[in-house]
Amino acid sequence: MTDPGVFRPLMLLIPLLLVACATSPVATESDPVLPLGPAHVLEGQSQEGDRVIWGGRIVAVRNLANRTEISVVSYPLDRADRPRLDEEPGVRFLVRRPGFLEPVKYAPGRFVTVLGTVVGIEHAEVDEYRLAHPVLAAERVHLWPAEASRWQSRTQFSIGLGISL
Repeated sequence: MTDPGVFRPLMLLIPLLLVACATSPVATESDPVLPLGPAHVLEGQSQEGDRVIWGGRIVAVRNLANRTEISVVSYPLDRADRPRLDEEPGVRFLVRRPGFLEPVKYAPGRFVTVLGTVVGIEHAEVDEYRLAHPVLAAERVHLWPAEASRWQSRTQFSIGLGISL
């Protein structure tokens, strides 16, 4: 008969193997990003070229001749880079992406998460108020489903090779 003490370390290891971390829809673990938000840029705590992940609610979309600009009100992000709807919105920022993005799809009110590079600060009008906006050159943009209840984590569980739960 086998000593039950032999299986004890294995039994402690199994829960660790079953726990998976939530993953970002725009970045992998190998993507170097800095933990800076749009407010850090306005406070001078960031510089051009910093690679970051920001997210929030779209307030406007503008397609220009060679790029699309999305105006976003920032929200803090959770560990899976989803905007935290239970938090207060923060600083507005601009996302610049080459090419055309359909404004019906990227409509005001929808939420996005963006991986990109800080390119500076620009002033833009919000109604009659002139407001500083950090600007992000987007590498990847993730548009969240219109219904927040469909924002499922991409967490996966697996056991061994080729067996997924």
